[in-house]
Amino acid sequence: MVTVFSGKDFAEKLEQKVARSFSLLSPELQKLTLVDILVGNDRAAQIYLNLKRLAAKRVGISFGPIRLLKAVSENDLLDLIEKLNRSRRVGGIMFQLPLPKKFRIAQQRIIDEIAFDKDVDCLTSRRLAQVISGKSSFLPATVEAVMAILEQAGVGKSNLSGKKVVVVGRSNVVGRPLAALLGKYGALVTTCHRQTKLLSNYTQSAEIIISATGQPNLIKKAMVSSEQIIIDVGSPEGDVDFLEVKDKARFITPVPGGVGPVTVACLLANFIRLVSKEGKQWERKKIAFC
Repeated sequence: MVTVFSGKDFAEKLEQKVARSFSLLSPELQKLTLVDILVGNDRAAQIYLNLKRLAAKRVGISFGPIRLLKAVSENDLLDLIEKLNRSRRVGGIMFQLPLPKKFRIAQQRIIDEIAFDKDVDCLTSRRLAQVISGKSSFLPATVEAVMAILEQAGVGKSNLSGKKVVVVGRSNVVGRPLAALLGKYGALVTTCHRQTKLLSNYTQSAEIIISATGQPNLIKKAMVSSEQIIIDVGSPEGDVDFLEVKDKARFITPVPGGVGPVTVACLLANFIRLVSKEGKQWERKKIAFC
């Protein structure tokens, strides 16, 4: 019988942990703001930003969304980041990605201007490199969320070794760091992308499929096998043809209501790790919310 994962229910439990940890911070740290920058008027990005705003409010974290018109220039963004980096009231900075197409070439250069100690979602090249090399347990929120969901599916870090995992998508936000982390725990990881021919040859033989491309209904019923764990990170509509695929899966995440709410909770946990004076101690003890 298939288990349809409820990200909303799981995220509520995580938020309770985050709220308790936030309450233990000093009053000065509790005043710090998590800034989220949205460029343009993409509807899905606006919805996701609002979900983060509401979750931050429930936890008690100050959330500062900055919405900019698509006409904003690269210099405008760089000036904004410099200002936020200098601000003592800002504890974390992130962008809603991807930026509009006109910033495609400059996107990573812009993101890399975020101060290392304010990079809440591992978006900068420096933090990403640490994650991929296995030198940091501070992970992108979506990667942390996927790992937490796998644990709920019965495949935690302790028993990932030898599991056949297919990661569809190789973005810096999800695919690359996730594949590296799974490999660190001994999983047999195959990364597929738009140049991969006969994707079904890989997905059918996997025990776990994690898809993060943003291409609606990419994963069809004929591409999966019975009793698989299927994690759909696609946004906003989902990569998996859910209604067709769910009857073959052992465990599956829906869109919406699957990975998304858990990612938001993990992002807020990241913020607390980032601003906390106990951050180094948490790193040593491997204390985690997700």
